[in-house]
Amino acid sequence: MNGLYDGEFAGYKIASPEELDSALREAVVAVDANVLLDLYRFASQTSNDLIKTLQGLGDRLVVPHQALREFWRHRQRSQGSPRGATKSASDALGKAARSMNDTLRNWAKAVGVNAGEVAGLTAQVDDFVGSLQDELEQALAEADAERVGDPILEQLEELLAGRVTPRLPDEEHAECVAEANRRIDAEVPPGYKDADKQDDDSADGGAGDYLVWYQATRYAAGQDRDLLIVTRDEKEDWWWRQGADFIGPRPELALEYGALTGRRLFLMRPTDLLARAFVLEVVVDRESSADASRVADDEAAEEPATAEWTLDAVAALLEQLDDQAPVQAAALRLATPDKRGRVSREEVYVLGDYSDERMLRGFTRPYHRLTAVLQARGVVPPGVPQIFVARYPDGVRTSYFSVPDEVPPLLEALAQRAAGLPRQD
Repeated sequence: MNGLYDGEFAGYKIASPEELDSALREAVVAVDANVLLDLYRFASQTSNDLIKTLQGLGDRLVVPHQALREFWRHRQRSQGSPRGATKSASDALGKAARSMNDTLRNWAKAVGVNAGEVAGLTAQVDDFVGSLQDELEQALAEADAERVGDPILEQLEELLAGRVTPRLPDEEHAECVAEANRRIDAEVPPGYKDADKQDDDSADGGAGDYLVWYQATRYAAGQDRDLLIVTRDEKEDWWWRQGADFIGPRPELALEYGALTGRRLFLMRPTDLLARAFVLEVVVDRESSADASRVADDEAAEEPATAEWTLDAVAALLEQLDDQAPVQAAALRLATPDKRGRVSREEVYVLGDYSDERMLRGFTRPYHRLTAVLQARGVVPPGVPQIFVARYPDGVRTSYFSVPDEVPPLLEALAQRAAGLPRQD
């Protein structure tokens, strides 16, 4: 006779907090390429804290050869992202200044304001935007000064000495690529969400995730230990998810590793690892986990949208939010056209009657979770952008939230409908 988690059901066992702590202390911990690359995207304190935490793992830390290969393939792009982000922000500010000045000139023509007064107003706009652009460049210069050379690379050189798995022999590598392609076609985890990479110019195509999985599991099997994989990849071909909640590794993956080794599989994101650094007796800054979560949210927000929000979709989401997350519902309703689709941090604190000590980490999760629920029901189109996105101009704390461009007019139309007014198109 079998029990609840025997045989084919072994993968459904959800790790308790105590089991996750035990895994951090005892399991082989394999780190994916995206975690190493994010060291360049994190705030300096977060990068230092993550490296300290990885050091705390000692000889249980391992980086699959494929993960290091992908790190070197994408490192220059990640290293240059602060400069590219600064240029994008500066260009956006310049575009906003031109738009404001055009608005002022059109207004002046309509009300008969003389050219001298308009010139004074546009000069104020130019001065203000210019000062913001100067501050962005100064902040970038200070960040560059902190990271003269490449201290992250220097730290990784020491951290990863002797911790990278060997390169697979050519024949074994070819077999893994063939297996990865089979899994993509059959939608077997991990890696089937990378089907669009099969036609990439790289030799591995869409096989990268499976190669990381194969190398990590075979190494941990040789150590006869449980395996904990740290990845920023949040796709469903790695994670067992319920809406926006991360329950654990896909049951198929847990079952596969259990069948291979008789051991357990665990998954963590960098933000989870930093939040549990104390288990390794490593002290990290309290903001570091939130910063790691910010980078993950930013990455998700940057995913290209393939559909737009509709009036019925927004109405359905608001109905769900009213029932399950009323503060989030009220916050979304504030993102009207007159506010350019933005809701400030201060407004959210007032809506929720939050204390000053409270952090807003996780505030957007109900939007993600309920959007996923409504998409499963066919109410919200697949491929819509995230509807309520946290913005971090200072790099750590949420300053404001924004919504997609199509949403503010829809919110206004819904408000008019609720008030019994005819819709203004």
